[in-house]
Amino acid sequence: MPRAAIIGTIALLATLSLRTSSFAFEKACAVANDGCVYVVDLLQRRQGYGAQSKGGAGGEIVTVTSDADSGQGTLRAALSRKGGARWIRFAWDMTINLKSQLRVPSNVTIDGRGHNVRIRQFGLSIVNAEHVIVTNLSFDGEFAQFSQAINIANRSRHVWINHLDLSRFKDRLLNVKTGSTDVTISWVKFHNHNKVMLLNNITNKNLFAEFERDSALRVTLHGNWFVDTIQRNPRAQFGTTHLYNNLLENWDFYGMSFSLEAKALIEGNIFINNPKRACSEPDKLETSHGVDRNYCQGIGRAQSRAILPNGSSDKALYEATREQFGYSRDYRAFLRIRDNIGLEQSKIEDYRPEAVPQPAYCYLYMAPGPLLARIIRETAGNTVSQAVLLGLQRCPSNP
Repeated sequence: MPRAAIIGTIALLATLSLRTSSFAFEKACAVANDGCVYVVDLLQRRQGYGAQSKGGAGGEIVTVTSDADSGQGTLRAALSRKGGARWIRFAWDMTINLKSQLRVPSNVTIDGRGHNVRIRQFGLSIVNAEHVIVTNLSFDGEFAQFSQAINIANRSRHVWINHLDLSRFKDRLLNVKTGSTDVTISWVKFHNHNKVMLLNNITNKNLFAEFERDSALRVTLHGNWFVDTIQRNPRAQFGTTHLYNNLLENWDFYGMSFSLEAKALIEGNIFINNPKRACSEPDKLETSHGVDRNYCQGIGRAQSRAILPNGSSDKALYEATREQFGYSRDYRAFLRIRDNIGLEQSKIEDYRPEAVPQPAYCYLYMAPGPLLARIIRETAGNTVSQAVLLGLQRCPSNP
């Protein structure tokens, strides 16, 4: 294969309503196998470290028919029923007001395509699970409960999070932590939120106490739109992260943060921050530390913090506890940065780029610019639009 296969054009599919598609309700499809057009259609779109996720492929088709929190026909019942793999769909548009987090078991797909499915106040816990796919749903915490939209934890693996709309949770919108790995987060719209995403969550005063467990993390982020957020888009500690073709727009405090020997390939992303825009934050945001904060005063200089100085988010604690715990590891991340737009003021540089692994998969890559920004704005989130990027094919043998 040549170093870069130039396919020549970049196209955006027109918005198509899946309500009228040939596979929105294929009644004869009782099992999620190769005979189901909508199953094949979704699985062929997998990319990145989470591309091996099978979700509920091969399992029973389960249809949600009730928008209640629990009981017959609900999403909670579909997730908690005993049995093997299942592919969960929805009978019609619905808004589900949850009373507690939903636990997602292994070998499950939650597929909202074809309908506008909105989930309120609580989200999904993917804990000690594998082969999970979640696509085309909206989660709005309404700042009502201290919960997460998507929590991937306790050595979960082979997870694909795709085409979600996530906003307004008191805790984070998305976590990948405690030994979880092989996750892809694609075409998600993150918005109107404070601390958006943690890739690993260190709670021990000894910063490297769980290094062997947490350094196994491998996450791909592509096609995502972070807009009108405050910080942690994402914040990464330990592990390996590949961030390409994402759009960060109008953050109030900072964009991304990397520290503690995280290994990050950051390529083809777009960072845009208008310093004269009006602040859209609530008057105050409750934090886990019990301190109400507002970050509007930081907008004017936020562009210079598109990516924080390497390791700065953990440097103070590292220096305060280094003698006590005898750290031999670096507080900085290992960074390989190329082909991004909007990082000039951040003055972020490569740091030990040879330690950053080349992704062990092929991926379609588009040079950053106005067209990529438009595609992400139009297709990220819970949308029926699909983006087809025809540009550069990058593979392990031809980076």
